Amino acid sequence: MSLLAVGIVSYMTIRMIQNNRLLDSMRIYVDQMTQNTDNAYFDILNIASQMGPNGLIGTVLETYLDANDKYEKYMGQKSLRTELIRLGYINLKLVGANYFDSAKGTPIVRHLTFRDVGKSYIGNPEILQSAGNRIHSIHPSKLSNPQTFVCSAERRDSFGTGNLVDTYVEIEVPTDLTGHSEKKGPYTILQMDEKGFVKFSNNPVIVQGQRLSVGGMDRSSYKVIEREGFKILLYRSKIGYVNGVAVPDNLYKKDINRWWGKIFFVIIGTFCIFLISVVYLYRLVCIPLNSFRKQMIRIGTGQFDERRKAFEIEEFDSLMQEIDQMRNQIENLIHGIVEKEKNIQRTSYEKLLYQINPHFLLNTLNSVQWMAQMKKQKEIGDFVQKLKVLLAYNLGKEGAATTLREEIRILEKYVALQQVRYDFIFEINVEEGKYLDQPTVRMLLQPLVENAIRYGLGDEERIRMQVFWDKKRSHTVITIQDSGQGLSEKEIREINEPFDYDVESRETENRGIGLRYVKAVLSSFYEGETSLFVNSKKGEGTKITILLPFSTDKGRERREQK
Repeated sequence: MSLLAVGIVSYMTIRMIQNNRLLDSMRIYVDQMTQNTDNAYFDILNIASQMGPNGLIGTVLETYLDANDKYEKYMGQKSLRTELIRLGYINLKLVGANYFDSAKGTPIVRHLTFRDVGKSYIGNPEILQSAGNRIHSIHPSKLSNPQTFVCSAERRDSFGTGNLVDTYVEIEVPTDLTGHSEKKGPYTILQMDEKGFVKFSNNPVIVQGQRLSVGGMDRSSYKVIEREGFKILLYRSKIGYVNGVAVPDNLYKKDINRWWGKIFFVIIGTFCIFLISVVYLYRLVCIPLNSFRKQMIRIGTGQFDERRKAFEIEEFDSLMQEIDQMRNQIENLIHGIVEKEKNIQRTSYEKLLYQINPHFLLNTLNSVQWMAQMKKQKEIGDFVQKLKVLLAYNLGKEGAATTLREEIRILEKYVALQQVRYDFIFEINVEEGKYLDQPTVRMLLQPLVENAIRYGLGDEERIRMQVFWDKKRSHTVITIQDSGQGLSEKEIREINEPFDYDVESRETENRGIGLRYVKAVLSSFYEGETSLFVNSKKGEGTKITILLPFSTDKGRERREQK
């Protein structure tokens, strides 16, 4: 879809750019054309004015026409020819200018034309009239070579004693504007009168005599129309006539098609490069990572026989070497543990026939801790040490009495042991104070935190615990909050039921036993003066709140005896 969108946007953009570029080029061409024809018409009108009855050359013509003897006629003819020839020196683009007898069509000044003109000048296509001059559109020359294209003007005046004379002037236009030049490019030109009738055209379809829509065009304004498969840019001159430049519609379509061919090859090339990059990256990254994943899975399942492969990539080869070292260490450690277990089993076979008492279990853990330290297995030693302290506490080895401070210390060791197995965050905030040294129930906090670990980690995998002294109520407050899925109303009702050791019929397994146990021992130890609240909503976690009273000396002695 993205490639399609890019293609559509690119097509619209290239079409707009191509269209604007074409119109700009046509505008430049028609401006140049109009400038040349305007200059030609202004020069023609200037020459025609000089040749008029009140003009410099017109005065000479009147003298010639009024002459009676042959000598005066001869001198007048000579003077006229000199003046008309001098016009060519002043305006180099002047093809010719002459006077013609309006009745006979014969030139008054002889030997100025290459061929007999007759009255053919009268049939030139007219595009406008100005100050008595009939201005003609571009056409082949009447006075010179017919291959030469000119602009012309013709007027009829009365000279001398009523002689009607036609004045005719031609000025050449550039050949690249008439379409008879190699520089014409893809353009064809049109010239129309004020009403839009075509007076000159080198277009093969739009011919002379047809009418184009020029309505609504002010002078010095542009208009774009489409006609007969051509895009035409029209421009109305300052003096009223209209010039046009026509281009076939399929001209810019060729560029667009050429662009589509290029973009197709670019897309194919880009796609090939992308495929090559994907294959290269797969061989460079994915294959080593897959091998790494398989190695870790095999190590996790206890398969240590496979050895690493060389990938010829320094980083991955180094990583796989580290995995080999880790595999060897784990394998050696497991073999060592297995051998130690076999030795322990052989040496303690007879002792296992008897009931293992707590004293023997603690001594065995001491031995494991000592062996781990001897083998410099610090993590195993620390793990066993925490386990030993926890077992000694739970079995009452360190005495029956306990305090809230000691209960928190043992809980932290228990959480540290659980974090080896489960990856979770345990946040505990304990406010320091004398209330921490009050006697309390042994195994008060561990069952609650164990429930939170087993059922309440959730996606966040976080447990928060707070312990502080509420001065206003004179109670110790303990809160334990998990990030699990919470409890339903049915599960909360089951938790609030009296503690019962017959749990085989429970659908929720052991989930509520710990909470009911804590409620039972709290009620017994504090003689009903404590409270335990369960706040939970499905999908939002569970929060346990415990309120413990401050013990008086008398009550403390009674509870320590318990």
